[in-house]
Amino acid sequence: MNSGKRSNQQNVDNMDLLTEKVTAFQPEYDPAETRLSISNQKQIKARGDEVLLGVNTAETACNNSVSARTDAFNTLDSLVTRALNALRISDVSEQTIEQGASIVREMRNKRASQITPPATVAEGTQPAEPVKTNKMHSGSYDTKIENFRKFIMLLGTIAAYKPKEPDLIVDSLNAKLASLILVNSAVKTADARANAARTERDAVLYAAKTGLVEIAFDSKLYVKSAYGSRSSQYKSIGGILFTRK
Repeated sequence: MNSGKRSNQQNVDNMDLLTEKVTAFQPEYDPAETRLSISNQKQIKARGDEVLLGVNTAETACNNSVSARTDAFNTLDSLVTRALNALRISDVSEQTIEQGASIVREMRNKRASQITPPATVAEGTQPAEPVKTNKMHSGSYDTKIENFRKFIMLLGTIAAYKPKEPDLIVDSLNAKLASLILVNSAVKTADARANAARTERDAVLYAAKTGLVEIAFDSKLYVKSAYGSRSSQYKSIGGILFTRK
């Protein structure tokens, strides 16, 4: 779990601890701001649990779809190489062979394999979640798909291209293309859902005034105001950690 996710979970967990502590202060704990009430703290903590689960579920689905796409594309290069070799031994011109080879070269773009480190953050805030790039971006997959489509279209115009291997015929290559489009689209959908889940999480946890973290800070400030900074009440909650985004 990266530090950003740990901070999200810690914020939600510590709201539960804070609420337990201030509940023991009743009936004196009676803030004028209803958002600082014990009932609202319990509600925002429950919402925090919900959005963290939502992010975890969405990210798991996204990771699974990425793995499925990777598996589907892993066989593409060897399939294209075999099809290109089948074209080379067909009764076609060198110009036609080069046309096919040129498309194949365009298809074989390189993979990224790094994680962009998060920017330096101010004290008391949490680092951004690292941007994972140890897989090709969706745009690269789109490019592969488009070039594979062009390659298949070229083969479809060449009467001399008549391989006997079932997976190399044009109809089979078109079926492979359709499956690649499907898994690539699934990743885009899953990624959009994961981003939406993160946006909802950030709104629940970090919105100004109404977010879980700001409610927690203001609840602690209320206790400090109502009981004093040296009171046993404030000392019992002063060390409960919350981190702003």
